[in-house]
Amino acid sequence: MFVHIDEKPKRRWRWATPLLVLACIAVALLQAFSAPEERAHLVQAWGTVPAELRSDLRDLAGEGGLRLVTALFVHGDWTHLIGNLLFLMLFGGAVERSLGASRMLTLYIVAGGAANLFAALASPLQSAPIIGSSGAVSALIGAYILLYPRSRLGVILPLGLYFQLVRVPALHLIGIWLLFQLLETLASGSGTVAWWAHVSGFLNGIVLALIMRPWLYRKDARVL
Repeated sequence: MFVHIDEKPKRRWRWATPLLVLACIAVALLQAFSAPEERAHLVQAWGTVPAELRSDLRDLAGEGGLRLVTALFVHGDWTHLIGNLLFLMLFGGAVERSLGASRMLTLYIVAGGAANLFAALASPLQSAPIIGSSGAVSALIGAYILLYPRSRLGVILPLGLYFQLVRVPALHLIGIWLLFQLLETLASGSGTVAWWAHVSGFLNGIVLALIMRPWLYRKDARVL
């Protein structure tokens, strides 16, 4: 006869989200303290340039593929950076809690890189580099809604001189966000924002989280 005694699960150190935040901030500081010419060179060298990528898709196995990832850590300005970091911290921690640090990091890089690739192929701007972590952050939002479909997000509503915290189903808020992304994508035309990266990143996140989710069930299974 075997007796199973439940033990308190060990707390795992969630390091992927802080690491990504620090990496984005480090690159932003490097940009801020560089001369304008060096800053422009960094964006061009680390960003995904559609014309260069389209000229030879075989380069995806080399520098072209690497730049799909490095572009995730370069931002146009501090507003662009702060907005992405807020969503990264909000959804990244929750996804990391379910998938674990290494799988969350894999999802972020793979889905974000794929989003940049799709945006580059769809972009009407040939020479403008695609930069920013929006595609990867959108992937985390997609993974979050798959992993936590019944969760609620807190929203602060201004009521005159007071503020009220209201908890709204995450599915509703993210649905509104996704609708906005779709409308912006269809209306962007030749705009400078790679909205296609947002939409494709969201879908990539759902697909990868769906692939990784069975691992959660295997991890929790116990043989007595």
